[in-house]
Amino acid sequence: MSVESTEFGDEPLEYGNKQVSFPSISEEMVSSIALGMEDELIVAARHGLSVEQFEALAAQKWFQLQVTLKRSEFEKNGITFKAKASWMAGELLDQVYLGVSSTDSTLGQKHEVLKTLIKAAGLEPKEDRLQNTGPTFTLSIDLGGGQTMSLSNQQTMQPVTLEAEVKEIK
Repeated sequence: MSVESTEFGDEPLEYGNKQVSFPSISEEMVSSIALGMEDELIVAARHGLSVEQFEALAAQKWFQLQVTLKRSEFEKNGITFKAKASWMAGELLDQVYLGVSSTDSTLGQKHEVLKTLIKAAGLEPKEDRLQNTGPTFTLSIDLGGGQTMSLSNQQTMQPVTLEAEVKEIK
């Protein structure tokens, strides 16, 4: 094939792929679309895209890949299930409350719903637990005659009896 048979026009040559410009696409937008909890056009509008801009963006392979990868990550980590379960629980909460508030429900039913709501709201009393703040040690010294002396940096809680308090007061 000779160079003479190739025809070039007078217009300038373009190098590389021509890319369509889009506003910045945030990770939150990709995540919202991948989660699938609301219409994609609503998500796009919230992020400043018109319907036409979103349709052009949605046709881009790189964008489709981003959404697919995020959706796969969400499904693998159980995020999709948790998000849908949270949404469903929110939808049913009012119905459960109204149902258990009626005079037809028993005190036991009301109590169970109350316990569940307290737990879901994180209002349960928390146990005070001793925290391990670092390495611990115990040093025991045999003093002979069956006597032992121990030193430790561990916190120990000893029960206090009424007799012990009375002896200390005397």
